Amino acid sequence: MTVPAFYRLSIAPDLRQFEPEIAYACEFLDRAHAVQRVERADRVLHYGDRPPPGALAVPAALFPAGASLDEDGIHPVHDALSGIEAGQGRNRLLPPPGAAVAGGAIAYDALGLIFHQISRIEERDSVYTDRYGRFSIGGALATRQDSHLAPLADRAARDLAALIRGEKRPANRTQYCVLLTHDVDRLRGYHRPHLPLRYAAGDLVRRRDPQAAWKRIVVGYLSRLPWSSFNEIMDLSEHYGQQSRFYFMGPTWLSNDSPYVHTMPRLLRRLGDAVRHRGHIVGFHPGYATATDPAEWTRQREGLEAALDCPVLEGRQHTLRYDSTITPDIWEDADMTMDCTLSYPETSSFRAGTCRPFRGYSLRRRRPRRLVQHSTAVMDFGLFGGKYRDLTIDEALAETARAQAVCREYGGTLALLYHAGQPLAPQRPFYKALLRQAFA
Repeated sequence: MTVPAFYRLSIAPDLRQFEPEIAYACEFLDRAHAVQRVERADRVLHYGDRPPPGALAVPAALFPAGASLDEDGIHPVHDALSGIEAGQGRNRLLPPPGAAVAGGAIAYDALGLIFHQISRIEERDSVYTDRYGRFSIGGALATRQDSHLAPLADRAARDLAALIRGEKRPANRTQYCVLLTHDVDRLRGYHRPHLPLRYAAGDLVRRRDPQAAWKRIVVGYLSRLPWSSFNEIMDLSEHYGQQSRFYFMGPTWLSNDSPYVHTMPRLLRRLGDAVRHRGHIVGFHPGYATATDPAEWTRQREGLEAALDCPVLEGRQHTLRYDSTITPDIWEDADMTMDCTLSYPETSSFRAGTCRPFRGYSLRRRRPRRLVQHSTAVMDFGLFGGKYRDLTIDEALAETARAQAVCREYGGTLALLYHAGQPLAPQRPFYKALLRQAFA
């Protein structure tokens, strides 16, 4: 085990109002590499202007211009941020093209960049939202840098560790692993029993596609779902010595959700019991209307726990609806342990700027959360089907191989989403090939 390098944090007077945010960035740094912030140390890491003699210097760009404080916490100053991100001003937020660390100093605001990414402050008060009310990929700093698979927070932590330890390539404290998650958007091959017939009739009458109509009938009524899908997923996970995590919806009649807690309660109970009996995990998939509604979120969670007769402590928001100011605080207040919502459906990516699990940050309360969050890098529905993209299996595997390489480089967790209930190609053969690739 690498012995940690101890350092003391020094903050310029005009930045001390942001000390909780700066300390949060240091906490992420210390979890990523063998460095440790302590109250007394000979080695001094100084953030901001006028570093003390002999201190290791980190310039400030994000603070104070790019953030503001009020009674509702910390907010981004979006107009100022757009200039800071573009490299305007005396200091830069992003790494330079060449060497970033030299002569006892770092050439960009690495601490500010860590906070900017993992706190998701860039999502607060953003005008970049899509038709589902989600923060849009077009508003992300990573989009403007064309670096969805280049985790900016991990790069910044590595540069800071190199500065503190005096090493070009400091070792990771974290280790590569794979996280297998499965949203259960429906139990059988339909949300409601009549829908396969209705859609098959549309295939025949309107689209004149009898083959598509037959596929709908097969998937809806003849595919032995959910047992065929769940057993196959668990068999694959166990083959690689892994646990699968199945995230179930709570009781809801909303058309965007699936009502199986109401309509199939006995099947749901048997399925949950089978998952837990085999050593896998059941979790929560909060419905479409829950992201900013604590009462509805809690009602659905309590209904699911009653239906399964067990607690659910982790999961992912349905449709990835997520408000960086409200949603994770709902999860925190409910004593949830892990959230895998952060992702973009349009591309494989690390939405929080890191491939590592990390403790979230409450932008309203200005303190770290106990809740551990993951960027889900790879999602099946973002690769196939045509809603976002429709890649070939080889194209999808090439993209996911790049995500895997990043996780291996930084000691990260490759978080995967493969929906339960996938009876047809290309999702099934892709998932099997993806696991072979991920565990090679």
